Amino acid sequence: MLAEFLADRGDWAQVMPGARACLFSLEEGTFPLPLQLAPLHFETLFCLRGAVTLTRRDGSSLTAGARQVLSLTDLSNLTGASVDAPLEGILVAVDARGARESLESICNLLGGLTLDTGRVRRWMSSRGGCAVEGPTHWSRAAFADLDRLPRSERARWCVWKSVELLYLLSAQEEQEMDILPDSMPDRNIARSLAEARRYMEEHLDEPLTIPALSRRACLSATTFKEGFRQLYGLPVHTWLRKQRMERAAQLLHTPGLSLEGVAKAVGYSSVSQFAAAFRRQYGVTPGKYRKNV
Repeated sequence: MLAEFLADRGDWAQVMPGARACLFSLEEGTFPLPLQLAPLHFETLFCLRGAVTLTRRDGSSLTAGARQVLSLTDLSNLTGASVDAPLEGILVAVDARGARESLESICNLLGGLTLDTGRVRRWMSSRGGCAVEGPTHWSRAAFADLDRLPRSERARWCVWKSVELLYLLSAQEEQEMDILPDSMPDRNIARSLAEARRYMEEHLDEPLTIPALSRRACLSATTFKEGFRQLYGLPVHTWLRKQRMERAAQLLHTPGLSLEGVAKAVGYSSVSQFAAAFRRQYGVTPGKYRKNV
């Protein structure tokens, strides 16, 4: 997203295969969003000064301000972006496929850590493809170290910290309940919501309604809906539709599986309804998407 916009506006450095960083500054204003990020593309913005706001399709927004880190993996849920105050920062763009060997080398240097980019993608997807880190112990330490570095070393440092953040996010699902935002009123509710989310991920082919899901979580429908949006950044139905379409896109790679079979696998009894939902998500029909693949 930002990488395209900053292509000729910042000071770029190729730090390692598949990972580059840009030191930049932007004035207030809006900027266009590309249609989508490449698969397994990951961007992190280390915001040194100012703020950037992303607007979601449901009208909500996400703002990253000074001393915070914005992570991006998916743009399909976003409608706009703006710089709210003169923005200065460092952007890291990682192509996980091109950086695979480099990432493995770094993980080996760190004692054989396992970096699961698929898990990162799933965790980010549950947040609508964008998330803000900070203020946390990790972000405070990262910016404190960044302040001590000369400008010439900041790009390399931010790439290193981005890899570290990728690793932390890959373990996020397991640690989720230990890092809930302070605004979440009840951790027991959060655990129930996390269990409901996992249930939905495993039963995308079934009818999933708010009354049934809230009963399963032992919560009122209102608490379930409000808590889910607070924890995962999207309304339940929006999140569920997005998960179904992403699963459908994966299934369309399967040879011999009919469109009717794909539709049923993601909870649609009607191919036409499935096709309409898929087109809203990806801008093309399932058939055309399959041909392009």
